Formats: sequence, C-alpha cells, structure tokens
Amino acid sequence: MRPADVTAGVPLLDGSLHVDLATRRRYAFDAGRISTGVPAAVLRPGSAADVARMVAHCRRHNVPVAARGLGNTTGGQSLVPGGVVVDTATLTGVRAIGPDRATVGAGTTWLELARAAATHGLAIPAATGYLALTVGGTLSVGGVPPAVAAGAQVDHVRELEVVTGDGELRRCSPTVDGELFEAVLAGLGQFGIITEATVGLVPAPATVRGWSLPHTRLPALLTDLRALARGGEATEVFGDWWRPGEVGEVHHLNAFAFDGVLDPPAGAEVREVEYLEHVTRIDEAVARLRTAIGWDALPKPWLTVWLPDSRVEEVVGATLAELGPADVGVGGFVLLYTHHRAALTRPSLRLPDPDGSDLVHLFTVMTAGPPNADAGFAAAMLERNRRLLDRALAAGGARYPIGTVPSDATDWPAHYGDRWPHLVALKRRYDPAGILTPGSVGWPPLPSGGSPAPE
Repeated sequence: MRPADVTAGVPLLDGSLHVDLATRRRYAFDAGRISTGVPAAVLRPGSAADVARMVAHCRRHNVPVAARGLGNTTGGQSLVPGGVVVDTATLTGVRAIGPDRATVGAGTTWLELARAAATHGLAIPAATGYLALTVGGTLSVGGVPPAVAAGAQVDHVRELEVVTGDGELRRCSPTVDGELFEAVLAGLGQFGIITEATVGLVPAPATVRGWSLPHTRLPALLTDLRALARGGEATEVFGDWWRPGEVGEVHHLNAFAFDGVLDPPAGAEVREVEYLEHVTRIDEAVARLRTAIGWDALPKPWLTVWLPDSRVEEVVGATLAELGPADVGVGGFVLLYTHHRAALTRPSLRLPDPDGSDLVHLFTVMTAGPPNADAGFAAAMLERNRRLLDRALAAGGARYPIGTVPSDATDWPAHYGDRWPHLVALKRRYDPAGILTPGSVGWPPLPSGGSPAPE
C-alpha cells in the first residue's frame, strides 16, 4: 500500500504519523537484520487513544498494523510491509509505583522500571537476562528470566490496557474480560496492542552471590543443574556455551542466590554484587559489544525452544555437536535456562507436554553473524534453525516464538494444540478483519469469516 492511501482520512491524532521514506526505512528491520519490510507509515502515538484511532482506521481500510517496541525479535515479527507500525516508544513512563506493583506505559523498558523500582526498595520478580526490552514487547511473547521459580513476566501481570483489532480501547485483568487478558499475554500481538500494564513487584534483595563453573561433560552439568534448581538455595540457575570470544564446546554452569547463601564448588569463579548491578550486567555487556563489534548491525538468526526435562540432554547434546564457529560467531552464545513448570501459568505461553518432571528448559542458540554476511549466510541459518526446531519438536519441545525460523500456517495449530480452536474464536472476536501483527513468522491469515469493518 502507498503511504498516501494509508494517510487518507486519518483522524486527528495527539501524536504524529510519519510517511517519509527515511523514517519508514528505520522500521524495515528488526534485531535479526535478516527479515525486511518497509511499512507504509509509522505512528508515534501521543496517547493510547491514538492507537485506538489508528487501528480503527486500519480496520476500515483493511491495512495491516503491528506494535513495535525496540524490535528485539529476530524473525520479522514486528515488521509490517505496506502497513502501519505503531512505535510504542512514545507510550513510556513509570506512571505509578505501589508497595507491590507498578503501572507503566507499554514502551517503558524493564531496565527503566528496574531502576525506578530500586529507589522504592522493590524489584521485578522475573527479570530477563537483558532488560532493555519494552514491557509491552515481552508481555506479548512471555518474558522468560533465568530465575528458576519465578515464572515468566506474563505470570506477574495484574492488569492491561489494550487496543483490540476492532479499534476498541479496553482494560482487562484476571477478573475483568479474563479471556482477552489471557489471550493477549504471550499472544504474539494477535488480539490487541498493549498500551499500558500493571505488573507485580517484590522486595529487592540487597546482594546477589553467585558462581560459574566449567564442566567437561554435558551429563554432569545437567545433573548439577537439576540439583541446584530443585534445592531451593539458588534463585537463578543456567548453563551457557561459547561465551563471546570463545571457540569450541565449553560447558559452564552458573548459579546465583539473592540474599542467600550459596556455597561455591571447588574451582568456581565467585561473584558478589549489589542486586541492581547483577540484573543490569547483560545490558552493560551488550553496550560493550555495540562499541567493540557493531552488535546492532550484525545478523542474528536466533533460535529459542522449550525442551522437556526427559529429552533435554538428547537435544542439547545433538545441537552442540553440530554447531561450528559460524553458528555462534564472535559475540554469540548458547543458553539453557531451567524452570519449575508449575510457575509458568499463562495458557498462551506454550510449553512441552508434561513428562513427569517438575522442570522444563528454555534452550537458545544466539548466533551473531559476520557484518558482511550475504544472502547465502541467511539462507543457511534459516535452514539450520528449521532443522533444529524440528528436532526439538520431535522430542516433545515447543517453540518460543521470538526467533528466526521459516514457518507456515500449519505450524500454529500444532503449536497451540487443544487451545487453537479457542484462540481462533477469540481472534475473530477481537480482530475481526485479521489486521494485527502479520509478521513473517506470525499467525496464519484469519480463517474464513474475517472481514473489514463497514464504512
């Protein structure tokens, strides 16, 4: 669609609508730097009402629209070729902090909230490893932390303000419009655009003590990892491989305790810092990578999957065995987070089917490709990611859909399983024209029955 077609008849806005090519091109990539798609227009809303006005306009004209925070997904999820991008960065700010919660604009980053909460002696209960992600963005996919018993960020939401695909501004919570609330959380932007969220907070720990220990064998690392996850002393437990600058298969087990005692094993590298320094350390590391290797411009064909505990050694071992230096790259790494299954409660955050274990694992290959990578590199990584995803699915795993994986409409009914018919019905109810978030690995087109609004 041409920019002029999108802007025709747009209602009066509190913010601004941009159709100049230079602005639109800035929204044509995401963090993956592989998928591309120039939008016809970019909305920088001055209010949640602006989002509602623009979505209603897009519905009338059957124009696709999607929210974009900082574009940290890697497979084109927030791209809208020929449509409208809603830049939620202007819907920012910590609007209220209470003794156990905060209300924030969707474009607020978790880093901003963590710092604001710290001044009140409070903390985010499920802080992701990297915090320069918007609240609206992570709540749309899940927001998974390294903390083993905290659940995901979507498990700590009290209330949402959402613009649904019919252009209505709604508030929802577990007790008010609960079906919409549960659909939007980890709903991949398919049911509404989050404009504000009220999220839970907890008392902030004073210090974090932890350690990292190299392992020579994966089975031993997993045995120790499970013991730490179940022991209750460690707040965070995770494995990592190929840290920036490393080459080869190097296993590391990491464990951290918040305001607790966690005795390190012999040979471990021990670290004790204040809480805020601990949760912002990855943000600082990424800032250094930006300076050292031009991190933001590197292609990042990432893959993230959930794995059942009973098959984690098989899938992780097979994947590590086939990864070469180009599969990780300078600045890339591989992570394994471990979680208590019972803490992950949101129905749209899809997990492996129960296998009798109390644990489930999130496995991520975070490739950082060369700055001069050509189309052949991208094609090879997409093929690799599809192969690795299929291996995980065959072992009973589930995708965590922030990565760079070729997909088609047949993937999503299998992904959601028994929940799929219910989500299709909610899609028809809340996005009747099927305009929301058509990104390259998004949902299939709306099943028959979707139509634009009458004039």
